[in-house]
Formats: sequence, C-alpha cells, structure tokens
Amino acid sequence: MGNDTQRSDLLSLMRLFVRVAFSSCIGMLSLSAHAALTCTTAGANNVINAGSISVPANPTVGATIATLAPTHLQMLCKMDSSAPVETTATLGAYFYAESAHPVAGFTDVFPTNVQSVGIRYRFNAPACNASNVPMYDWDVLLTCPVSGEVGGPYVPIDVTVITSLVVTANGPIPLGVRELTTVPLVGIAYETSDTPGSSWPQSPLYTGAASGRIVHACAINQPDASVTLPTVNSSAFSGGVGSVAGPQSFSLVFSCGSGAQVSIVLTDNTDPSNRSNVLTPTADSTAKGIGIQILNDKGAPVSFGPDSSEPFTINQWVIGRSPNGRLEVPLTARYIRTGNVVAGAIRALATFTMSYQ
Repeated sequence: MGNDTQRSDLLSLMRLFVRVAFSSCIGMLSLSAHAALTCTTAGANNVINAGSISVPANPTVGATIATLAPTHLQMLCKMDSSAPVETTATLGAYFYAESAHPVAGFTDVFPTNVQSVGIRYRFNAPACNASNVPMYDWDVLLTCPVSGEVGGPYVPIDVTVITSLVVTANGPIPLGVRELTTVPLVGIAYETSDTPGSSWPQSPLYTGAASGRIVHACAINQPDASVTLPTVNSSAFSGGVGSVAGPQSFSLVFSCGSGAQVSIVLTDNTDPSNRSNVLTPTADSTAKGIGIQILNDKGAPVSFGPDSSEPFTINQWVIGRSPNGRLEVPLTARYIRTGNVVAGAIRALATFTMSYQ
C-alpha cells in the first residue's frame, strides 16, 4: 500500500514538472540515458482528414457535426538492461495541445481555422484504464503499467483517439463552403516511474495540418412551417382508395451561401421508419381512412426517409445549387384516401434534413 501511495505522489510531481516544462519549451525536456523502462511510438504524425461535412441548417452550440475516423497509435515499451534492473514500471504519456487553449465556454474543445467550429479529442487505452478520456484544459495524462523481461521485446500499448468537430458559438458559421486546414498540433511526451523528473518528447500525435470541407450552405428562415389544409367533405374521396383532395401550397425558405449542391429528405415524425409517400396521422387524429401527402415542386408525391444528412440517403432528392441569398423550396400538402373514411380531424408531422455536397 505504501509503494502505491509513493508512486501516486511521484506521478503527481512528475505531472507538475512536465506541465511547467511544456509551458516554457518542449526542447528543454531532458532524456535519461539510464532508464530501465524505455518507450517509443508507432503511428504518430497524423493529419486530420475530415472529408466533406454538412453543417445543420441551424446548429446549436455544443452540437457535434461530425465524428471522424479513429486514429490508432501504439506506445512501445520494454525493460532494458540498464541499472536499476526492473521488470515492472509505469509509463506516463502526456498528450497536449501545443500553443492552443480551449475555446471560450468549453474545457475540451479547441479551435480550428473555421469560424465557430472546434475539435474535441477523446482517448481510449484499455491497458492504461482509459476510456473516452477527454483532453481537458490543454492536456491529458495516460498512466500505463508495463511489465516484461529484461532485454525482452517491446510491449505494445494500443491507444485509439476519437476526434469530433463541434459547434462552438451561436454563430455565425459562415454560409457556403470553408476549407478545414488547421487544427492544434497535439504533442506527445513520455516519462517513467523509474526516472522521476525526466521526460522526453515524441513525434506529435497530430501535426496540426488538416483537410476537409465544412459546408454550411443554408440557414433556416422559419424553423417551423405549419400548413393548414382546407376542410373537405368525405364525398371528395368517393373515387376510392388513392383519391386526393384539398391541396395547399407552402414553402420552406432558407438563406444560403453559394458553392454547394443542396439535397433534402423528409422524415415522418410519427413513424420515422415510414418509407411510403403518405404521412402517418398523429395519435390525436380522429379522422380515419385518410392520410396526408407532400408533393415536390414537380407535383410528385415525396417518399419519406431517415433523418440523415449523409449523401445518397434513401428518398433524399436534389434541390440544386445553393444561391448566394434566398432559397425557396415550394411544396404542396394534400389529403389522400387510404381506407374506409370516417370524418374527423387529422394531423401529421414531418421533419426535413438538408445535405450539402
């Protein structure tokens, strides 16, 4: 028990030392030539590759707009033959955002070159008892026990890093297409329990370079579009199942920036799994045998799909190139007979999701 307490105190002192050293100059950190535990890194010098990311039309602060492919790193350690001879030790691995502080209002989101878009890092290393650990304030420490025979092979410690892009302000995320080019350089430094007060840098986890397109083509002018259909007599559906009546035009209106192809998908809010072209009436509807359809600008019934901004989402359709200004998407709602008609009130709800390429 006493050794565990001493080791905990030792690592705390080492953590304090490395914080002070990092704040001044990473080049001043010393490298012990006589450590019994020696470690190196495989899989460093990564570049963030975000691809093409669609920002929601009206994003909320703190919303994750994309989770990127994980980064896999290995810390390789072995017990060498230098004195003192040991078969167990502890690696302290520091990952730190060089010359970067969290965005105002956040403790774990760091700035990128794109206005109001930040990046978050989460670290997973089972051998270090680390699960989804954030880079908090400006760094994160992974404490990893290592054991092995003296002069034996390197023991791999696997680290998986999950990065995500986060909305950091109410606005404005600029409309249009922005190139992601810069994120914080994330450095790595090691120190070991058998060499207190000494630490040494590794190649960086992330170089600070990035690639990708942040597409925020449009913002919604009206968050909720309510459409009231006219009252019709049940005799309007005398033609049988499939008869339609009471069309009512409406529009979705956006403010856009040029540079992207805009697509949209409508989702049945009452039954998100619905892939037909008839909305499911809400539970408080009293009419029976009647549904509601939405028609696109060509007069064709819209089939519903999942709430997804991914390209080629089922039943997503292309609106066209985003203008530099107002974009209006004309639609029409109407009744359609689906069975035996019972007079009453009917209500249905749909949501829409934009996608930009």
